[in-house]
Amino acid sequence: MSDMSGTFLADAGAQVQTILVIDDNPVNLGVVGEHLEDNNYNVTVAQDGMEGLRRAELGQPDLILLDVMMPGIDGFETCRRLKANPLTAEIPVIFMTALTDVHDKVAAFQAGGVDYISKPFQSEELLARVRTHLSLRNTQRNLAARNARLEMEIAARHSAEVSLKRTEVSYRRLFETAPDGLMLVDAQTGEVFDANPAAVSMFSHDPADVLGKRIWELAGSARTTFGEAMLQESVRRGIVKYDDWELIAAGGVTTHAEVITRTYETDQRQVVLFNFRNINDRKEAEARIRYMALHDALTGLPNRTLLTDRLGQAVAQARRSGQQVAVMMLDLDHFKHINDSLGHHVGDMLLQTVADRLRSCLRECDTAARLGGDEFVILLGDVAHAGDVDVVAGKVLQALKGAFLIEQHQLHIGGSIGVSTFPQDGEDPAKLLRSADTAMYDAKGNGRGIHRHFTPAMNEATMRWQELANDIHMACVNGEFTLYYQPQVALDGYHVTGVEALLRWNHPVQGLVLPSVFVPLLEELGLIVEVGDWVLEQACRQNVAWQRAGHPPIRMAVNLSAQQFYRGDIVKSVRRALAVSGMDPQWLELELTESLTLDDTEVTIQIMNDLKALGVTLSLDDFGTGWSSLSYLRRFPLDRIKIDRTFMSEVATEPNAAAVVQGILSLAQNLGLGCVAEGVESREQLDYLKRQICSEMQGFLFSRPLAAEDVAQVLTHAIGPRRIGDGRSDRD
Repeated sequence: MSDMSGTFLADAGAQVQTILVIDDNPVNLGVVGEHLEDNNYNVTVAQDGMEGLRRAELGQPDLILLDVMMPGIDGFETCRRLKANPLTAEIPVIFMTALTDVHDKVAAFQAGGVDYISKPFQSEELLARVRTHLSLRNTQRNLAARNARLEMEIAARHSAEVSLKRTEVSYRRLFETAPDGLMLVDAQTGEVFDANPAAVSMFSHDPADVLGKRIWELAGSARTTFGEAMLQESVRRGIVKYDDWELIAAGGVTTHAEVITRTYETDQRQVVLFNFRNINDRKEAEARIRYMALHDALTGLPNRTLLTDRLGQAVAQARRSGQQVAVMMLDLDHFKHINDSLGHHVGDMLLQTVADRLRSCLRECDTAARLGGDEFVILLGDVAHAGDVDVVAGKVLQALKGAFLIEQHQLHIGGSIGVSTFPQDGEDPAKLLRSADTAMYDAKGNGRGIHRHFTPAMNEATMRWQELANDIHMACVNGEFTLYYQPQVALDGYHVTGVEALLRWNHPVQGLVLPSVFVPLLEELGLIVEVGDWVLEQACRQNVAWQRAGHPPIRMAVNLSAQQFYRGDIVKSVRRALAVSGMDPQWLELELTESLTLDDTEVTIQIMNDLKALGVTLSLDDFGTGWSSLSYLRRFPLDRIKIDRTFMSEVATEPNAAAVVQGILSLAQNLGLGCVAEGVESREQLDYLKRQICSEMQGFLFSRPLAAEDVAQVLTHAIGPRRIGDGRSDRD
């Protein structure tokens, strides 16, 4: 071979390219490799086809020089396999052959070769062909890369166009179906160039009445500040919110809308987007909330808040005009009895009918309000003569005397009215209401069904109430509360089976205060739970003390108030009282009143079951006075019922009362419940109970409430009936 001496050196700085030489002749490998390396090519070699295939796949050369005649697989087969392998298929192959037959050359091209060099070859020819095919290889690679980039750009542009189209479709769908009214307005001209159906419906039934119009030309815009200044403000501030626009459609339908404007730029123009949100429902809800906040839900009458506001306005007006204002506090007579006996549903309907009758007695400028329960207030403004108040009070009381037909019940109630007048009885609404309330209690205490005007003397009772309220806070701390115990007696032998613990207050100044006075005070002041816990613990300790003194164990009955039952943790309180006293739970009986159990039935049952789990017994006090007594016996885990004294007081004289008591006793026996008759105060009552086979009783005929030391004296022997002494009832 001739000397090539660097004639075809690769360009300086160019990336060194790799050439794989496959030849079974080491001499050929040495010569070819030397010439190629002298021209700055990187050369790898293989001495047979199989080795060449492996090196080509691993090394990925830029060009392959392949001998045809080799042991094993020849060059043609080697080339075919290179082209069949995706990793080597793109590498150009130049055959080196001594074959001169044209068929051999054709076979080389068919196998996948790009060129051939005849042996013996000239170095200049070799380098020229290598350089040519490497250059073609680089050009192909550059074109492929450029094509790939172009395809990626085309694909990206297509994806962007598809995405844009989808976005436009989505935007249009959202625009058209949005519940809010959307309107696009040219910021310069005010022209509406697009609007969704919701926006169109706020102004018209026809889009033609909206599109192309200036926004201030739309129907119903007269009540709203539409104009160029508004558009300019939107442009200047970017986002503007208007709380309430009143839009009136062409057909007269009014829509209250919250409006937000947003300004943005497009390629063609500056646009203001109007977002109209229909707030009709919200305004109606707000109106309902305002109404509910100021009116009684049951009767629709003004409540205390609205009454106080109107009374304040009436007082201010009267102060300017020199006239009077009258406040009448009305409390219904016998309502509680109706509510308890016939149920809250009937009671509610009765209150609604009372409200209607009150409205019929008043002028437009007067106000009838309900404060709660069966307590109503009537406000009379612009009272010219004091006698006018008496006339209205008389009309109201007369209206209440008429029978009320409620669900086939013919009900008769009355009312008691207390009257206060501005300025004589108070200078402000609170004082006037207190004075009227004081006068109302005076009317109830003087026979009911009448009205009374407030006098300063009436304040004495109020002041006593306030003094007791102040003193009762310290009654527990000072040890002023004590317990008395009224025996419960078995008719068979008159021996004591149990006692009922009764709370007393020994006031340091006023003496003995009856429970009917101070228990409501405890409930009103939120002290009943604390005092009730003390009663529980004290009663349990006393029961244990009697047993330790050698007396036979008896049942200790303790009353629970509604606040104690629901607002305190009564189960925890009972558990603690039993623990600190060491009392056996079977001797503790908790008395529940029907008024207590009218609340939240499911909660009541759960608390009762928790109490029963402690081992105590439960009794239902004042049985028969509530409207759902039978449902209680079916649902509640009771052990005993107590017949209310209201039935016992007439059992010997009234057949109806006797029938009720007989029915209660029979019911208790069939249900396996114990039964105690309360308020036994005469031998006639006792004889009746004996005939009805009542097992236990409680009442003044046998014993008044006793101090603890007096109870100890009667525990060892029977108690016989005695004559009624001072006529005080069981609970006094």
